[in-house]
This record gives sequence, structure tokens and C-alpha cells, in this order.
Amino acid sequence: MKLVVSIAMSAGALLLLSAPVLAGDKHKSCEGKPCAKTQAATESKLLAATPRAEAPSLGPRDAPVTVEVWSDFQCPFCARGASLVDELREKYGDKVRIVFRHQPLPTHDNARLAAIATMAAHEQGKFWEMHDVLFDNQRSLERESLEKYARQLGLDLARFRKALESSALANYVDTEVVEAQRRGIAGTPTFFINGKAVMGARPLADFAQVIDAELKH
Repeated sequence: MKLVVSIAMSAGALLLLSAPVLAGDKHKSCEGKPCAKTQAATESKLLAATPRAEAPSLGPRDAPVTVEVWSDFQCPFCARGASLVDELREKYGDKVRIVFRHQPLPTHDNARLAAIATMAAHEQGKFWEMHDVLFDNQRSLERESLEKYARQLGLDLARFRKALESSALANYVDTEVVEAQRRGIAGTPTFFINGKAVMGARPLADFAQVIDAELKH
């Protein structure tokens, strides 16, 4: 059986470390059983879906585990989620495929342009390199900084600048946001494990418990 894990970055049976961010809300911790019950109820309403075929990805398409990652590059909890992706790749190797999705929240003024920048880098084969740089520099995501990172990564700067202004890439990111809304994903990070939504950045052990069980099936 193949396992599909979807991560929506800056929004289940796992322990919550960070609460989802609803439109207009600030990030905040979720403590106590009442909050856990509310979280479970919310997770049950989220819709799973087949990962977008053209989305940036790592790992073989026939990997037994697919991890779909929705993210906001300005979200601090999403940075934790990015570290988790690295840990999953290190632990499971080609048993895991990573598929990245975008969910820039309206409360983060530079998140949408940052998302477009990663897709501009993707056109030059450097999506994951830009992904890592942006999460390492979340306080500096304005256009000038994005162009600096592109230069540091050795991208064709003229092509990168043109892509930043491209309606095609802007539409790509905006379509991602629409899909997140359709699926009921309001905050980041959010994960779907084999069709089950899991909200928040979690320890590797929590994911490993679920993934290992699925790999045995």
C-alpha cells in the first residue's frame, strides 16, 4: 500500500506542537485536552487529494510513501516542518517522496513573492536550494533579498527577475491557495497521512510511528 503524506506549511493521530493559523490569527500554542479535541474535529474535515503532478518533488514517483508539503516561507512553524522533511529523507531515503505545495498566508506580506521566487528557481533546477535559503532567512524575504539569494545560488538573474514578474508563476501560486481553501486548510503547517489530516509541526518520532505502520501493510 502506498502512503500519501501531505504537508501544508504555516497550518491524525499525532501530538500537536504548534496550532494552525487561521486567517487573521497569530501563531499560538495549543495546550490541554479541549484544544486537542477541537484539533481532531478540524482535521477530520480536511480533504485529501492526489499531489499536483507538476509540483517540485524529491524522491522516486513510485516511493511507498509520498509526503506532500504545503508551506508558507514566512511561517516559523513551517521552518520546523522543513527540518522534518530533511529528517524524513535521511531516515527513509527513497522510501519517501517529497512533493512541495504553496500556501502563503495573507497575514505574511512577503510569503507570496517568496513562493513565486522558489518556482522561479525551480525553472532553473534550484527549487530545493532556494527553499532552504528562504527558510534560513525568514526575516529577509523582500525582493532585493530574493534576488541576492538567486545570485548566490548561481541562477541566471535576468531570467529569475523576469520569472518573478511572470503571471504564469503568480497564477501557479494563487491556484495553490485556492486548492488549500477548497480542502479546508486554513493554517500552516498541515499534514495529510494516508488521507488523514495532521495539523502542526511534529517530532520525527510521531511521523515515524505512522509511516512505519503503513510500510508494514
